[in-house]
Amino acid sequence: MRRFLKFLMFSIIIVSLSFGIYKFSNRYDLKLIYENIDWSINTKGLAGAVSFDFDKENNLYIAFKNTIKIINKDNKEEILVYDKSLNIYDIACYNDDIIIASDNRVLLYDINKEQYIELINDLPNSGLNYKTNIILNGDYLYISIGSNTNSGIVDENNKNEDKASFEWESTGIGYNNNYAFVPFGEKVIEGQKIKENVLSNASILRYDLNSNEFITYATGIRNVKGLAIDSLGKLTAIVGGMEDSGVRAVKDDADYIYDIKEKAWYGWPDFSGGDPITSPRFSDGTNKLSFVIANHPTEVTLGPRYQHDKVAALKGLTIDYEGKCFPKDTVVFADNVDNYIYVLTENDTSKAIVALDKDSYVEKVKYNDSNIYILDSNGGCLYRIGGQINTTIFNLPNVIWIFIIIFVMAIIIALIYKSKMKKSK
Repeated sequence: MRRFLKFLMFSIIIVSLSFGIYKFSNRYDLKLIYENIDWSINTKGLAGAVSFDFDKENNLYIAFKNTIKIINKDNKEEILVYDKSLNIYDIACYNDDIIIASDNRVLLYDINKEQYIELINDLPNSGLNYKTNIILNGDYLYISIGSNTNSGIVDENNKNEDKASFEWESTGIGYNNNYAFVPFGEKVIEGQKIKENVLSNASILRYDLNSNEFITYATGIRNVKGLAIDSLGKLTAIVGGMEDSGVRAVKDDADYIYDIKEKAWYGWPDFSGGDPITSPRFSDGTNKLSFVIANHPTEVTLGPRYQHDKVAALKGLTIDYEGKCFPKDTVVFADNVDNYIYVLTENDTSKAIVALDKDSYVEKVKYNDSNIYILDSNGGCLYRIGGQINTTIFNLPNVIWIFIIIFVMAIIIALIYKSKMKKSK
């Protein structure tokens, strides 16, 4: 009887340990909603990572605030860059080098010479939406510059004004005695000209890496939260909508996905999602909103490809430009409020494909070598999603595998116990 009790206690300990292991490992778990894909964990230990990219040999580069690590195909890891002066927002692999968006600069790091080449500096990203996104399309580098303010007006909490992308003519309408595109407290009258800047807020630049020259590619884009290129080389972006905060609070705006066209103005701060700020859509009657710009380049702005159901949610964007995981040129993006990965269908409606852990936070989503990679900076994990391989027997849920393992171990222990009992007789 005593031996049996020992056996029972031992079994209970094994079961408890198994569930403890499962609970710990489950923080990396994904719930697949779309049946025709499979997932795996590509890399762990990435808590606090801000970006990643792959070079042409599929070596993985992971960026943290002031560090870039390389993990080669043999899973060997080394620190490539450690520089306390950096504050990295994004990286992109270019030939044998790395392009780094840091603070108000974009740098090219020559890996062989271990030195920086400054591509562009003095970006006016000193306010609310300061994180720069970059993406390559051949020798062209696209660089986003977010707005310094929520909806164009500085206030006590944010005194960094936006730099104008055109020579604006002011309507003379202010909020709490502050006005658009001028410093805090500066008075503006109706018809006053606002100086155009070479580097402006709420815009996307295109930098030519051959000629080292850049143009302002598109403007009126409040806050880019993800960039992607399709199979035809067209640029797509997540654009964060205006929020219900500050002196020019905007009600019921949303996040959007736009196809970005060269020389287009997308309307910020007087339009959002193709609608004028004066629309009843953005007001509940308590916040009367008026235009701050009198000379709009166009009175009808381009509308989004997709409008989400909330604001300050979307981040991380990629396109399956080869059609390896989804139909060709399918847009894939993350929602950090509801914790889902979505795709856009052929009708440009969203479809959830993966449910993430409630504590996850997606920084970047990228397509590489027939797979989609998702960087969860809170979970410290890089997930890989690919087309499903027909291995149904091996794709059982983790909890089933745990019970199978426990059952097999219990049988083995029982057989050993039985064998010992026979020998003792």
